[in-house]
Amino acid sequence: MRSDMRTAQVRGSLPRHCHFSSRPLVCQRRAGIARAAAAAVTPAVDSASASNREQSKQALLDLVKFTNRGLGVRTFQRGLIEEAQVQVERFQGEDLDYSKLAGKWKLLYTTASDVLPILEAEYWLSPGPFGQFGIPRPLEVGNIYQRFTSPEEGVVENIINFKTPATSLTFTVGARYDVRSGKRIALVFENARVGELQISEAAEALIAPALLPRGSLQHMILLALREFQLKFNFRTAAQLASQAVTRRDNIAAGYLLSYLDEDMLIGRAIGLGGTFVFVREV
Repeated sequence: MRSDMRTAQVRGSLPRHCHFSSRPLVCQRRAGIARAAAAAVTPAVDSASASNREQSKQALLDLVKFTNRGLGVRTFQRGLIEEAQVQVERFQGEDLDYSKLAGKWKLLYTTASDVLPILEAEYWLSPGPFGQFGIPRPLEVGNIYQRFTSPEEGVVENIINFKTPATSLTFTVGARYDVRSGKRIALVFENARVGELQISEAAEALIAPALLPRGSLQHMILLALREFQLKFNFRTAAQLASQAVTRRDNIAAGYLLSYLDEDMLIGRAIGLGGTFVFVREV
């Protein structure tokens, strides 16, 4: 009787397919070995997944490397980049880890209709073949960034660096953001500023020649230029259109963050459309 009870207890702790086995203890050992093997395989699977993710990210980075941030990319190449981007996005879970969002992100590639015209302006103002004669570009678009604070603070800045033969400056658009879902945030653009003006040596020499004594006027001009900062309210075209209809000033723009990890951020603008590929600025 006791032997039958022990056998029943053993069978009760076994997988269903072992209940009808004539050798329950042997089946139990096999089940234990199978569980141990599965536990040993799990880290290997995770390692392979991490390796595949890094390979997919590198493939995307290789494709966008020489695209001048998306300017002039042909349809076929754009399709390849889109496929590589989707491949990376597949590794993103259902929800983002928003604790990784804070920081400064450098733009590598975009299809956004409100960013590409800025890059096109540099192209059309280029001296072209006359550049070989030393003619400087009248406008150069430097690095473009997005800088996020923590979700609790909820501030994002779009930063564009410009350079001319005489000066360099930074154009910054500030917005508030809040988290709306596991992958979506809402942006409300509020203000813009132009600042961080730096004068070239040639421009400074023109204002205050080194061979002549500098008077108070030259010092005042140089100081005013270096401390120059212009601030003004800023609204996107979508905000202005919505404001005209709804009479509301805080219309939010949707922004889907389709991938986020320690060193890569991929976003998709909702409404106007366009994708963005960023890497974290170290």
